[in-house]
Amino acid sequence: MKTEVNRVKELGDQIGYGHLMSIASALWRKSLEDNGHPVIGAFVPTCLPFIEKEIVEATKKEREMYDRMVSRHTTKTL
Repeated sequence: MKTEVNRVKELGDQIGYGHLMSIASALWRKSLEDNGHPVIGAFVPTCLPFIEKEIVEATKKEREMYDRMVSRHTTKTL
């Protein structure tokens, strides 16, 4: 998991995290579509005004879990 977190951090630092998430969302939708699955919801919003209040509340625990994971596995830098 530490390797994955650091690879994503490195790429996010290079190309921008919003851009990374938008590209990842597009790739996720393409993969779903290619495999005959619905693509609805395969989007990670990056701007708070686009995130509905109910979604923010519903995903709070998941976000906290990933925040802890990132905190635990991110390589400390000076």
